[in-house]
Amino acid sequence: MKKLLLLAAIVLTAAASFGRDVHNRKVQFAFDRAFAGANNVSWYELSDNYMAKFTLNSRKITAHFDRAGNLLATSRIISDAELPTQVINKLIRKYPNQKIHTIVEYAVEGSTYYALTIESGTHWTTLRADSFGEITMLTKLTKA
Repeated sequence: MKKLLLLAAIVLTAAASFGRDVHNRKVQFAFDRAFAGANNVSWYELSDNYMAKFTLNSRKITAHFDRAGNLLATSRIISDAELPTQVINKLIRKYPNQKIHTIVEYAVEGSTYYALTIESGTHWTTLRADSFGEITMLTKLTKA
């Protein structure tokens, strides 16, 4: 939960500046090493870190770096076929007949989490899952 809160704080921090280049050599070097071949890179300088949004292998990815160049977190939209077997099996058992709408994979401090939005005939449900198949309901909204 602490890791998820760290990621949420990073994502929700207001962007102070935006540009196509980052003006921190350590961050640029770390980015180039971690994401060689990235295209369409946009940089955002936040209050205490940097965020890069880019495309790599036809995938849109967001990465967060601290000012020392350490990679803090990444996120990307994935398909249900990319979920770990434990997660998809539990999801099918626990939420039968519901359609997966969106899956965002978050990697924070060596752990991977998934934010899923599923849809039934009457509800939208947001879930959080870890790579071991533990699923927690975050919100459940009734369709209008």
